[in-house]
Amino acid sequence: MSGPSATAPDAPVDSTPGSPSAPARPVVRRRRGRSGLYAGVLAVVVVVVLVAVGYSTNWFGLEKSSSLASCSTGVTLHGDGAQIAVPLMSVWTAAFQTKTGNPVSYPGGGSGTGLSEFTSTTVDFAMTDDPLTPAETGALPSPALTMPFVGGALTIIYNLPGLTGHLNLTGPVLAEIYQGNVSTWNDPAITDLNPGVTLPSSPITTVHRSDNAGTTYVLSDYLSQSSAYWSSHIGKGISVSFPKTPGGEVAEKGNSLVISTVVATKYSIGYSDLTDILTASSPPQYAAVKNPAGSYIVPTIANTESAISDKVASMPSIPSSSASWFNVSMVNANGTTDYPIATFLYMFVYHATDKGFTPSLAKSQVLVQWLDWAVTSGQPYADQTQPSQLYYAPLPASIVSTDQAGVSTMTFNGASIPACK
Repeated sequence: MSGPSATAPDAPVDSTPGSPSAPARPVVRRRRGRSGLYAGVLAVVVVVVLVAVGYSTNWFGLEKSSSLASCSTGVTLHGDGAQIAVPLMSVWTAAFQTKTGNPVSYPGGGSGTGLSEFTSTTVDFAMTDDPLTPAETGALPSPALTMPFVGGALTIIYNLPGLTGHLNLTGPVLAEIYQGNVSTWNDPAITDLNPGVTLPSSPITTVHRSDNAGTTYVLSDYLSQSSAYWSSHIGKGISVSFPKTPGGEVAEKGNSLVISTVVATKYSIGYSDLTDILTASSPPQYAAVKNPAGSYIVPTIANTESAISDKVASMPSIPSSSASWFNVSMVNANGTTDYPIATFLYMFVYHATDKGFTPSLAKSQVLVQWLDWAVTSGQPYADQTQPSQLYYAPLPASIVSTDQAGVSTMTFNGASIPACK
């Protein structure tokens, strides 16, 4: 065999018997330089140091997941929004804190307040009973998820001394009342709906919310679908320009003031959500409203829940949580016993939690824990009877699945939020 040489091939060895063997020439091999090896080792060391420093300082937007195998406790989430959600949230937040050790703050400042705080990223989530408009979506600093979290009903309230039972009303007549065209209680438009009922000739005083309100959105959505004039001239929104009416129109801030004003003002009419009406210390009178099937329906949780289920079942498709829900409406479901002014209550949360009010992975995990709990374990509380009656409609299963799919896509600093327990 031949080995490499620095000058020439090795001389053959004489193996002839009796002849002395030529001295073997030592094989000379090239020695590889170590400079490349040193450079490689140095590069590895540098990478290791950089990774360690980046990991400890969170350069890469990641946190030490090994310390987050269990969800953190003592992490306070902050939300705000619709007053309609306050009774439910008082029960939900207590149950969630008992289960997880994490408090949830929800002052219930109103849908407009909640959306404003959510837009300015001073809360982790907002709740309203109206979906985001295109303009509201465009004003957000980062894309948000829209999550229906429970159903509710808008109730038409009034003050008619001496009247027993529930006054019959329709969407078109209600639009005419708020437009000022039907201005007295004994107008034929109303008496024709209530045969055998003696109604006064007193002027109708209309009461509405002065602040941005989800209840105003639901009412104006319903009236837009009931009246071509309302749809084209007034429209729907959390704040609309209510017309002046001959009997006077009163604007009040908050559901409680709308209710108390109607209770204190003879011959007035207003609106609020079902749960506030039924839990009020001095409940007002409220109407039976004609549904598309032709039945006059007094609002209850049962016919609100059926209305939402029927409306969802009739939808060609359910939007994803990241899509627009602005054109989704729960009013005018087609079931015979469905209450016609039903609504979803919506929760909004930033898809990328670090773009909102959630500054850490630990808090992001608790936020995901809260959202998933609300649409699953929280649902049985919606219409519970003990320790107090709540008047909300639990979500249909298809909406729960849509919400969960949206939550599963949430991120923190560009990475998926790992589940915790």
